[in-house]
Amino acid sequence: MAFGTLLGQIGPVFAVILLGALLSRFDRFGESAAATLNDLVYYLALPALIFHSTATSDLSAGIPLVALLVAVGVLLVAYGLGALVAFLARIGGREANAVGLVAGWGNVGYMGIPLTTAVLGPATALAASLVSTLHTALAVSIFLVVATLVDHDRTDGHPTRGTLAITLARRVLGNPVVVAIVLGVVVAVFRVPLPGPVSSTVGLVGDMAAPGGLLALGILLRGALPALRAGRARFAGIVGCALVKLVVMPTLAIGAVRLFAVPAPWAAVLVVMSALPDAATVFVLTAQYRTWYRESTAVVVLTTVGSVVTLPLVLSLAL
Repeated sequence: MAFGTLLGQIGPVFAVILLGALLSRFDRFGESAAATLNDLVYYLALPALIFHSTATSDLSAGIPLVALLVAVGVLLVAYGLGALVAFLARIGGREANAVGLVAGWGNVGYMGIPLTTAVLGPATALAASLVSTLHTALAVSIFLVVATLVDHDRTDGHPTRGTLAITLARRVLGNPVVVAIVLGVVVAVFRVPLPGPVSSTVGLVGDMAAPGGLLALGILLRGALPALRAGRARFAGIVGCALVKLVVMPTLAIGAVRLFAVPAPWAAVLVVMSALPDAATVFVLTAQYRTWYRESTAVVVLTTVGSVVTLPLVLSLAL
């Protein structure tokens, strides 16, 4: 991969985060402004982005089942390893779930799809969109289910199965990201054409997701710095999580696509998606549940910086 291509994708990410950090020096762009931006991204812009990319996918070329199974397996292992890192760093159960999310869910939407098509060609757009959707749906669903179970156990002690099932259904099926994925898949499967004005409007709203999330992340970045100095446990959790995301997960992907003979171009797409740094979306989701969200901002920055080195190396081994 050409360094200029990678820098062209990562550079603007840093620029917007830096802009948010600079704005945080002004009172009107404090944590309340970041919270408003976070809500805008979580409830409106991000669902629009995911729905639009999923609904406009062309499924006529066929989808190899082995590729989807490998994508699921790699993400589940990375999520589990993230939770293991949290356990070893003595990070609590509720936060351990967030560490797993951050370790397994990369920047598959904002960076993954455009980077994949730029490096591997436009023919990989379908594979990139579907792997991005699968990673997002699985990671978000696991996080929401575990968070619901932990919160219920804390607040209700021993909730009835009916109460727990209702809460799970409301949190998972009512989550705006999950709703966007389901609606997008339905539109794509049944080939429902989106009217031009509707598609343009949804796409325009979705375009706010990346800058809005990155700005909010930058505004709260100053608050994340103490997490790096808050003792060995938190520092170990942040660094361990970043290593799982940048080193372990792509290594698992390379081994899996070779072991299970995943066909091209799906194999290359799976490796690229697994090697991506974290996105502002992990901060957006963890901030909604007020769990490990300041630390997640540090992981986003750390993995984004590190990916300048790890991404070209991973791709040179895989392609």
